[in-house]
Amino acid sequence: MVEVLAPGRVNIIGEHTDYNDGFVLPFAIDKHVRVRIERARCWEFRSENFKEHIVLERIERTSTWADYVMGVINVLRSEFEIPPVTVEISSNLPTGAGFSSSAALELAVGWGIKELFDLPITKLEMVQVCHRAENEFVGMRCGIMDQFSVALSKKDHAIFLDTANLEYQHVPLNLDGASFYVIDSSVRRSLVSSEYNRRRNECEEVLKILGKGSFRQVEFEDLSKLPEVLRKRARHVLEENRRVIDAVNALKNRDMRRLGEVLYESHESLEKLYEVSCPQIDYIVEWLKQVPSVLGARIFGGGFGGGILALSTDPLNEFAPKLAKTYESRFGLPISLMKISSDDGVRRLN
Repeated sequence: MVEVLAPGRVNIIGEHTDYNDGFVLPFAIDKHVRVRIERARCWEFRSENFKEHIVLERIERTSTWADYVMGVINVLRSEFEIPPVTVEISSNLPTGAGFSSSAALELAVGWGIKELFDLPITKLEMVQVCHRAENEFVGMRCGIMDQFSVALSKKDHAIFLDTANLEYQHVPLNLDGASFYVIDSSVRRSLVSSEYNRRRNECEEVLKILGKGSFRQVEFEDLSKLPEVLRKRARHVLEENRRVIDAVNALKNRDMRRLGEVLYESHESLEKLYEVSCPQIDYIVEWLKQVPSVLGARIFGGGFGGGILALSTDPLNEFAPKLAKTYESRFGLPISLMKISSDDGVRRLN
């Protein structure tokens, strides 16, 4: 039996850039998916969190959480002989809040199978396996950032990743006394799959109209050639790439004020240009702007609900009760607050 731990991740900046050959700046967090894998007579998948047990004679789609597991196995079996296994899954990583729980599950399963059967595969190769699984088997046309950060993160560092060529560097999280928090809006992201794929299609249409092979070839002067909606999408991508570089420099210079400004700028772009926010998220971000110790905040993840990433010099739990009261009064929903710390990437425990 092999036991593996895979972290979730948050992305400081660089939203909806990873499938557009852009820059991102994620780090792994200290919340995890844990899996135990052993040989079996048939395919068995147990989820402690969902209280579900799925047994299959062959790998096939089920339109459940198990597809993320089976997708990874399916891709690995195209290269290696993988006999049936039992996979037991538990997690303290919230689902649907933008922490990339699906990527954590994929990497935990993939790395567990690699360890169990001693497969000759690197972490970077496993990233590509899991990325293929989510795109081709599950049908979520995600970029590669989530799998990359879950696999290759380093504690006390963020990853400055160029998704065009997968070159990366670990950037120290020099927060100079500030801390990152995540506020869960309790708005479940029901539109994220269809709208996420629509945004990706829109970006592909941008390249088609401009005759470009990559967003890295797109210049600001090209935007005038696009219809309004596509112009807004493209502008977000170009400006968000600049913000990632600004954020890296802010971390290197311990400039938390600038890092916070970049977060607010990103949220405004995601709200108005990429149009992936929602009234509940916008309300929380505007509320946080009135708190002097909050340096910046933005929606993170695929959008249409989920979580807000906030950077604060004081503990946010001092202000959370007042926010929770006004938010529930207005929207009829609770919020939850979590202080997050960095962690290492996927690893075997036993």
